[in-house]
Amino acid sequence: MIDQPKFLRALDKKANSTPPIWYMRQAGRYLPEYRKIRSKFKNFLDMCKDPEVCCELALQPIRRFDLDASILFSDILTIPDAFNLGVEFKEGEGPVFTRPIKDVKAIKNLPSFNPSDLSYVYKCVKNIRGALPMSIPLIGFCGSPWTLAAYSLEGGSSKDFAFTRSFISENSIQTQQLLKKYTDACFEYLKEQVIAGIDAIQIFDSWANLLNKQEYESFSLKYINDLVQQLKADDITKNIPIIIFARQPQGGIEQLTDCKPECISLFWDESIDSSIKLLKNKTAIQGSLNPMTLKEDNSIIYKEVKTMIEKFENYPGYIFNLGHGITPDIDPDKVKFLTDSIREL
Repeated sequence: MIDQPKFLRALDKKANSTPPIWYMRQAGRYLPEYRKIRSKFKNFLDMCKDPEVCCELALQPIRRFDLDASILFSDILTIPDAFNLGVEFKEGEGPVFTRPIKDVKAIKNLPSFNPSDLSYVYKCVKNIRGALPMSIPLIGFCGSPWTLAAYSLEGGSSKDFAFTRSFISENSIQTQQLLKKYTDACFEYLKEQVIAGIDAIQIFDSWANLLNKQEYESFSLKYINDLVQQLKADDITKNIPIIIFARQPQGGIEQLTDCKPECISLFWDESIDSSIKLLKNKTAIQGSLNPMTLKEDNSIIYKEVKTMIEKFENYPGYIFNLGHGITPDIDPDKVKFLTDSIREL
């Protein structure tokens, strides 16, 4: 009988001798082997559409750090791209939409979502799953419906998302229609990822912090909950554990438990003590070391890790992760030291 991998044990709220470890953006620009491949592509999304390349990128951090979970290499904006919004990424720039949603007519005229348009993602999942040992689970993901909508309305990233905030205020009903389209698309997309071989799902609500508490409940939490319920009701996806990562939701992380995910991933500024008190015996916890800690001396990294490990020592279902993604300016040796320190402690 094969032992259940540590990462999946934690999602079941079971104890582990050492916490399982993986990192958001564990494959990325801080790795020289990643940069070598990235330099061959003008548009980041073109790279994401090459299943063989994306398999290699997903495996790079597993080889370097012997992590306890791998994550699909892709991007959350594949779904808006499949809706023909013209998503482009260029080196040194964020995402840019050539056909963003700028009026209610554009929402009405969106094409139907065809999950087969993202077949390159499912091929990548199959490639990674085939290359990984069964002891290492594979995480699939999507952006939350709200986060996808915010990018699609704004036409890319923004400091304040001023157009998006104005649009949803003036066009609430049409925004809800857009969010429903994205929710259903996310479900179909994740279902295909599960069929292809993923073992867990993470939903990234990266722009949760743009909304006040009431807005968050109406425009984001409602649709995350709808998505989770669709996944839990479907025979193919119902047993796949779900992780929710929300960046600074104004109503606090406890409201995420209403969606009944298996795990809540903490942004780096969430209080660990409060989170433990709120979530213990309700969900697993993932996170939440500040990624900037990796710029510090090893002695400081070790001290921060020791504090975190001690706080979660008796928490049933803890996964060590960062409270956001690894940034491009991090030395891979720091990630290696961090990983070794967690296991030592």
